[in-house]
Amino acid sequence: MKSAFLLSENHHVIQSYLNHYGAHFKVQNRVGEQEYDILFRQVNIEKTNYAFISKKDLERGLRDDLWIGLVLFVDNQKPTKYLFPSTVWNEPNQLFTDTAVKNPEYGINLNKNTIEMLQEFSFESQLNSL
Repeated sequence: MKSAFLLSENHHVIQSYLNHYGAHFKVQNRVGEQEYDILFRQVNIEKTNYAFISKKDLERGLRDDLWIGLVLFVDNQKPTKYLFPSTVWNEPNQLFTDTAVKNPEYGINLNKNTIEMLQEFSFESQLNSL
């Protein structure tokens, strides 16, 4: 995920990023100068169909400048990258769940129907939103 941002002409990955507030790295838009925190998850669909982010790991909660990068591995296909704002969990649905079974967490629930819902968040289409 980080390498995809490194290859982007309009984005700069901030290497020395200490105050991460739960994110894995920070990206700066070279055009508008905005900065975004990127939290990364990956799912190998052969092993699981669920990924989550613990609410306690998000020190500053859901916000416009926190985006989630998701890489989906399916069988022997090329990995597919997705990118979406953390604020999608303000309105949970089948794909983006808000649960507190054991520990409060934001979930990404993947199945045949929800993978189709995920298409609107393809990395390439969302990159322009940052």
